[in-house]
Amino acid sequence: MNYQQLIDVGMSEDFESFERRLVATADAMGFPIISGSLMRGVLKDPERQITVYGNIPQAYLEATHDRDAALRDPVTEHLMNHTVPIIYSQATYVNAGVGELWEMQAPYGYKNGIAVKLHLPGDKHFLLGVDRDEALPASGPALMQLVAGLQLLAAHALTAADRLLSPKLQVELPKLTKREMDVLSWTAQGKTAWEVSVILAMSEKTVNFHLANVMRKLQVNSKHQAVLRCVAAGVL
Repeated sequence: MNYQQLIDVGMSEDFESFERRLVATADAMGFPIISGSLMRGVLKDPERQITVYGNIPQAYLEATHDRDAALRDPVTEHLMNHTVPIIYSQATYVNAGVGELWEMQAPYGYKNGIAVKLHLPGDKHFLLGVDRDEALPASGPALMQLVAGLQLLAAHALTAADRLLSPKLQVELPKLTKREMDVLSWTAQGKTAWEVSVILAMSEKTVNFHLANVMRKLQVNSKHQAVLRCVAAGVL
């Protein structure tokens, strides 16, 4: 893996080139499989949104959408609750009491790997992992070099993934009028109703009228909740 490969991943112009460059970079690192996802929401939430990417074997693709298995997976559990990468093997699954999950994925090449998660605004999570048949170094500089390489790749891939995949995770929102969006946009910047009224040249009563309409449409109880929902949807 060289620095130009990392730059190219981050500057991918479309989803196909993004996956192709990820695969080439992972191969240069000594890993024939690279996979991950961009997810909005919490894993245990049935309404979460997720888009997967990488050279996931076609026969294993359906299994990546098994939420119950993901909730039991010790690698996924670690990623959703810790900021440090995880190095895993069959022992990781056996020690967690779910050795059958490793047995299920091993025939597809998911035997020994490293995975990392990065957080994005809007309750989005970027996960990236590399896998191979060969055991990883037990410890020392060789292993740390692999971990550092994946972290560098993830940092560059994050830029492209957010740009290319986030539109697929848009939350459906009721239609807001331009005036309602104007009021909410200034509210999101910390302005009071009076300050918004001055900026938009309308009465404070009208500002509060628009905010009340927004809260009613979004089915929330406060203007702050309205702002957070629109941020999560990517419209603010």
